[in-house]
Amino acid sequence: MKTCLLLILLVFISPSLSAKRYWPSELVNWTLSLNNGVAYISSPQFAEHCSYSRGQINMDGTEFNKAQYAYALSAKAKDKKLKYVVDSEQTTCIITGLQEVAR
Repeated sequence: MKTCLLLILLVFISPSLSAKRYWPSELVNWTLSLNNGVAYISSPQFAEHCSYSRGQINMDGTEFNKAQYAYALSAKAKDKKLKYVVDSEQTTCIITGLQEVAR
C-alpha cells in the first residue's frame, strides 16, 4: 500500500518539479563566437540565470546543432534580433531553439 501511494504521489508531483524550456526576451545586441567546439551567443539581454550572460550551442556534429549554428551565423550576418530557447533551471544554458525576429 505504501509503495502504491508513493507511486501515485510521484506521478502527480514529478511534472511540477521538472525544469521548463522557454523563450526569454529577444536579444537585440548579441555576439556569436566559436571556442573549443562550442558556439556561444552572448548578450547583456540574456536570461539572468545563464552564467556569463550567454548560451551555448554544442558543436557535437549533429545536424541539428550544425543547423542552429548556421542559422545564428546567418542572423548575425543580416544583423537580426534573435530569440532562443533555454531550460529555466540551468546556469550553463544550452540553446535548443533559435528564431530571427523581424525589426
